[in-house]
Amino acid sequence: MRGILFPGDRRVVVREFPDPVPGPRQVVVRMRVAAVCGSDLHGYRARAAERGAQAEIIPGHEPCGDVVAVGSEVHSVKVGDRVTVYHYLGCGHCRYCLAGFIQWCPERKGYGGAIHGSDADLLLTNEINCLPLPPGLSYIDGAFIACQASTAYSSLLKLEPSGRDTIAIFGLGPVGLCGVMMARAMGARVVGIDVVPERLELARRFGAEEVIPGDRADVVARLRDLTGGEGPRLAFETSGNALAHQNVIDALAKGGKGVFVGFGAHEKTVNLTAIIGKQLILMGSFVAPIYLYWDLVDFLLRHRLPLADLVTHRFALEEAEEALRLADTARTGKVIFEWP
Repeated sequence: MRGILFPGDRRVVVREFPDPVPGPRQVVVRMRVAAVCGSDLHGYRARAAERGAQAEIIPGHEPCGDVVAVGSEVHSVKVGDRVTVYHYLGCGHCRYCLAGFIQWCPERKGYGGAIHGSDADLLLTNEINCLPLPPGLSYIDGAFIACQASTAYSSLLKLEPSGRDTIAIFGLGPVGLCGVMMARAMGARVVGIDVVPERLELARRFGAEEVIPGDRADVVARLRDLTGGEGPRLAFETSGNALAHQNVIDALAKGGKGVFVGFGAHEKTVNLTAIIGKQLILMGSFVAPIYLYWDLVDFLLRHRLPLADLVTHRFALEEAEEALRLADTARTGKVIFEWP
């Protein structure tokens, strides 16, 4: 099989690897769609001297495809099934795995991190990680569900947006754009904030009532103007930008709630005075628990959310260098690899 590697310094190579062979409870999935995540870019941008053993690991953790081989003890998945794949492997028996929070397992292994990921022709996974894709959802939907859509959905459930609310969404990459689409479906008025004009336009297209350039000095003032001087009651931060973190705290209304999913900022951003004085509820959100899968599927089907419309660029695996170059510009919607 073919797979891509990130040697470092924004280089991409396509290499041949042995086809994976499933163990007793393992499954091999042939990729039909694998999407590029913003977190993949950390490895792509890293200096070659920093990559070490990671330079030999296939990246990618947003897979969807067809089962082509199963192990001798696999009973719930069969060859030919269409599946999306939950992107953390766990031990299967700790308190977190049994509760559906595989991403918190002390022995967890993430695709594209400790083990080969989905930017390849074939992916080796566990039976329990194979989530059946209903006929009403496409392979692209499945790739979104593997990370971006599930991340946005689980975050919004913490905020519980409704028709009473204005929600400010900071960062309009694919996670933020999924959030725009879903928050609108939940009934909220959405205001999108980003520094990239192309992404502001995408947010308008997918349901944002207002957009604000994130590089303006008056982002907080604009949010207050749009909410009668109070500020939004809800905020969803996906960019990982230190200024955006602080703007969430400063903009939220008294008693407001914010969820943060964006990694990246290393600066100290906490304003305890504002948090205490306004009695804010601030939460982190890290990867959806696997048990939310069917809730998310039902939500997508009920609201007929066009996740595929968030895709702006499609590539074959051999075009990976151009795919990553474009994703690195942060001026795209979703970038995906497709197989016939």
